[in-house]
Amino acid sequence: MDAYEKIEDRMAKKYGVERAEQRKSTGDFALSDDHAVNVKSNNVAKKNYSPNMISIKKMHEWVFEQKKHLSFIFVDYEDDGGDLKILNETALIPIEQISWECLTIEAQGYGVIQKHRDLVIIEGQTKREFYKGFLKAYDKYRQKEKKKHEKFSQRFIKDPDTIDW
Repeated sequence: MDAYEKIEDRMAKKYGVERAEQRKSTGDFALSDDHAVNVKSNNVAKKNYSPNMISIKKMHEWVFEQKKHLSFIFVDYEDDGGDLKILNETALIPIEQISWECLTIEAQGYGVIQKHRDLVIIEGQTKREFYKGFLKAYDKYRQKEKKKHEKFSQRFIKDPDTIDW
């Protein structure tokens, strides 16, 4: 069992539930049928740049289309040869309380939310306010992807009659 699985097990047991066995589920465990929890573990000995949190497609479907709840737990740990030492863990943080100051959307599939700065929490931020931040971040992501694809396509999209075959 990998370190992240052990940590997910510990966190799930702490909340009195079992860890989800399917890796494709919305969360690492569920508190109820409409409340998924993702555990984001960080080995402090490694340089973990911009860890993936969740795909925007899964997040949007779960939180904004199905009107369900999604929370995160962030865990810093050390791994001394299989002996995991948890250094720091947050309480459950509803996704809508995470500031877009520390999040970004990057290219993987439809896009993935990544934590690219130290965690910033805005207690009392509503899902509506979080969604407004999501729309701004998504527009920035789409524009960046558009430019990337336009630049790449210039390498090969040419009039076939002008190519020296």
